[in-house]
Amino acid sequence: MGGYTTALKRYAEFSGRSRRAEYWGFVLVNVLISVAFSILLAVAGYDYETMEASGFAIVILVVFGLYGLAILIPSLALQWRRYQDIGWPGAVSIIGWFVGLLTLVVSFIPGNDGPNQYGPDPKA
Repeated sequence: MGGYTTALKRYAEFSGRSRRAEYWGFVLVNVLISVAFSILLAVAGYDYETMEASGFAIVILVVFGLYGLAILIPSLALQWRRYQDIGWPGAVSIIGWFVGLLTLVVSFIPGNDGPNQYGPDPKA
């Protein structure tokens, strides 16, 4: 949960570095929230095959969509900082938006020890 709250506190901060723990904490909480929304949709009567929704399911879909919009900027900023943590320019993360495997690989690479051109070591 710490990575999630840290990422939200650094809402639109594209400078600096973010550790793997912050990245994976944010991802884990968002996956859990997505699963919870999916369960709520199923209980509310949303039909995934025909995409038919009851009134309550539509409300859940709208809330889920708004949540997705709310975390868009912190998600992009966190990914940007994660690339900078390994010493790559944050702009390379734009490629990761289209080639998800790149971001997956970067998410497992340990950050540079000590300071790099993007800031001090976040572990220190």
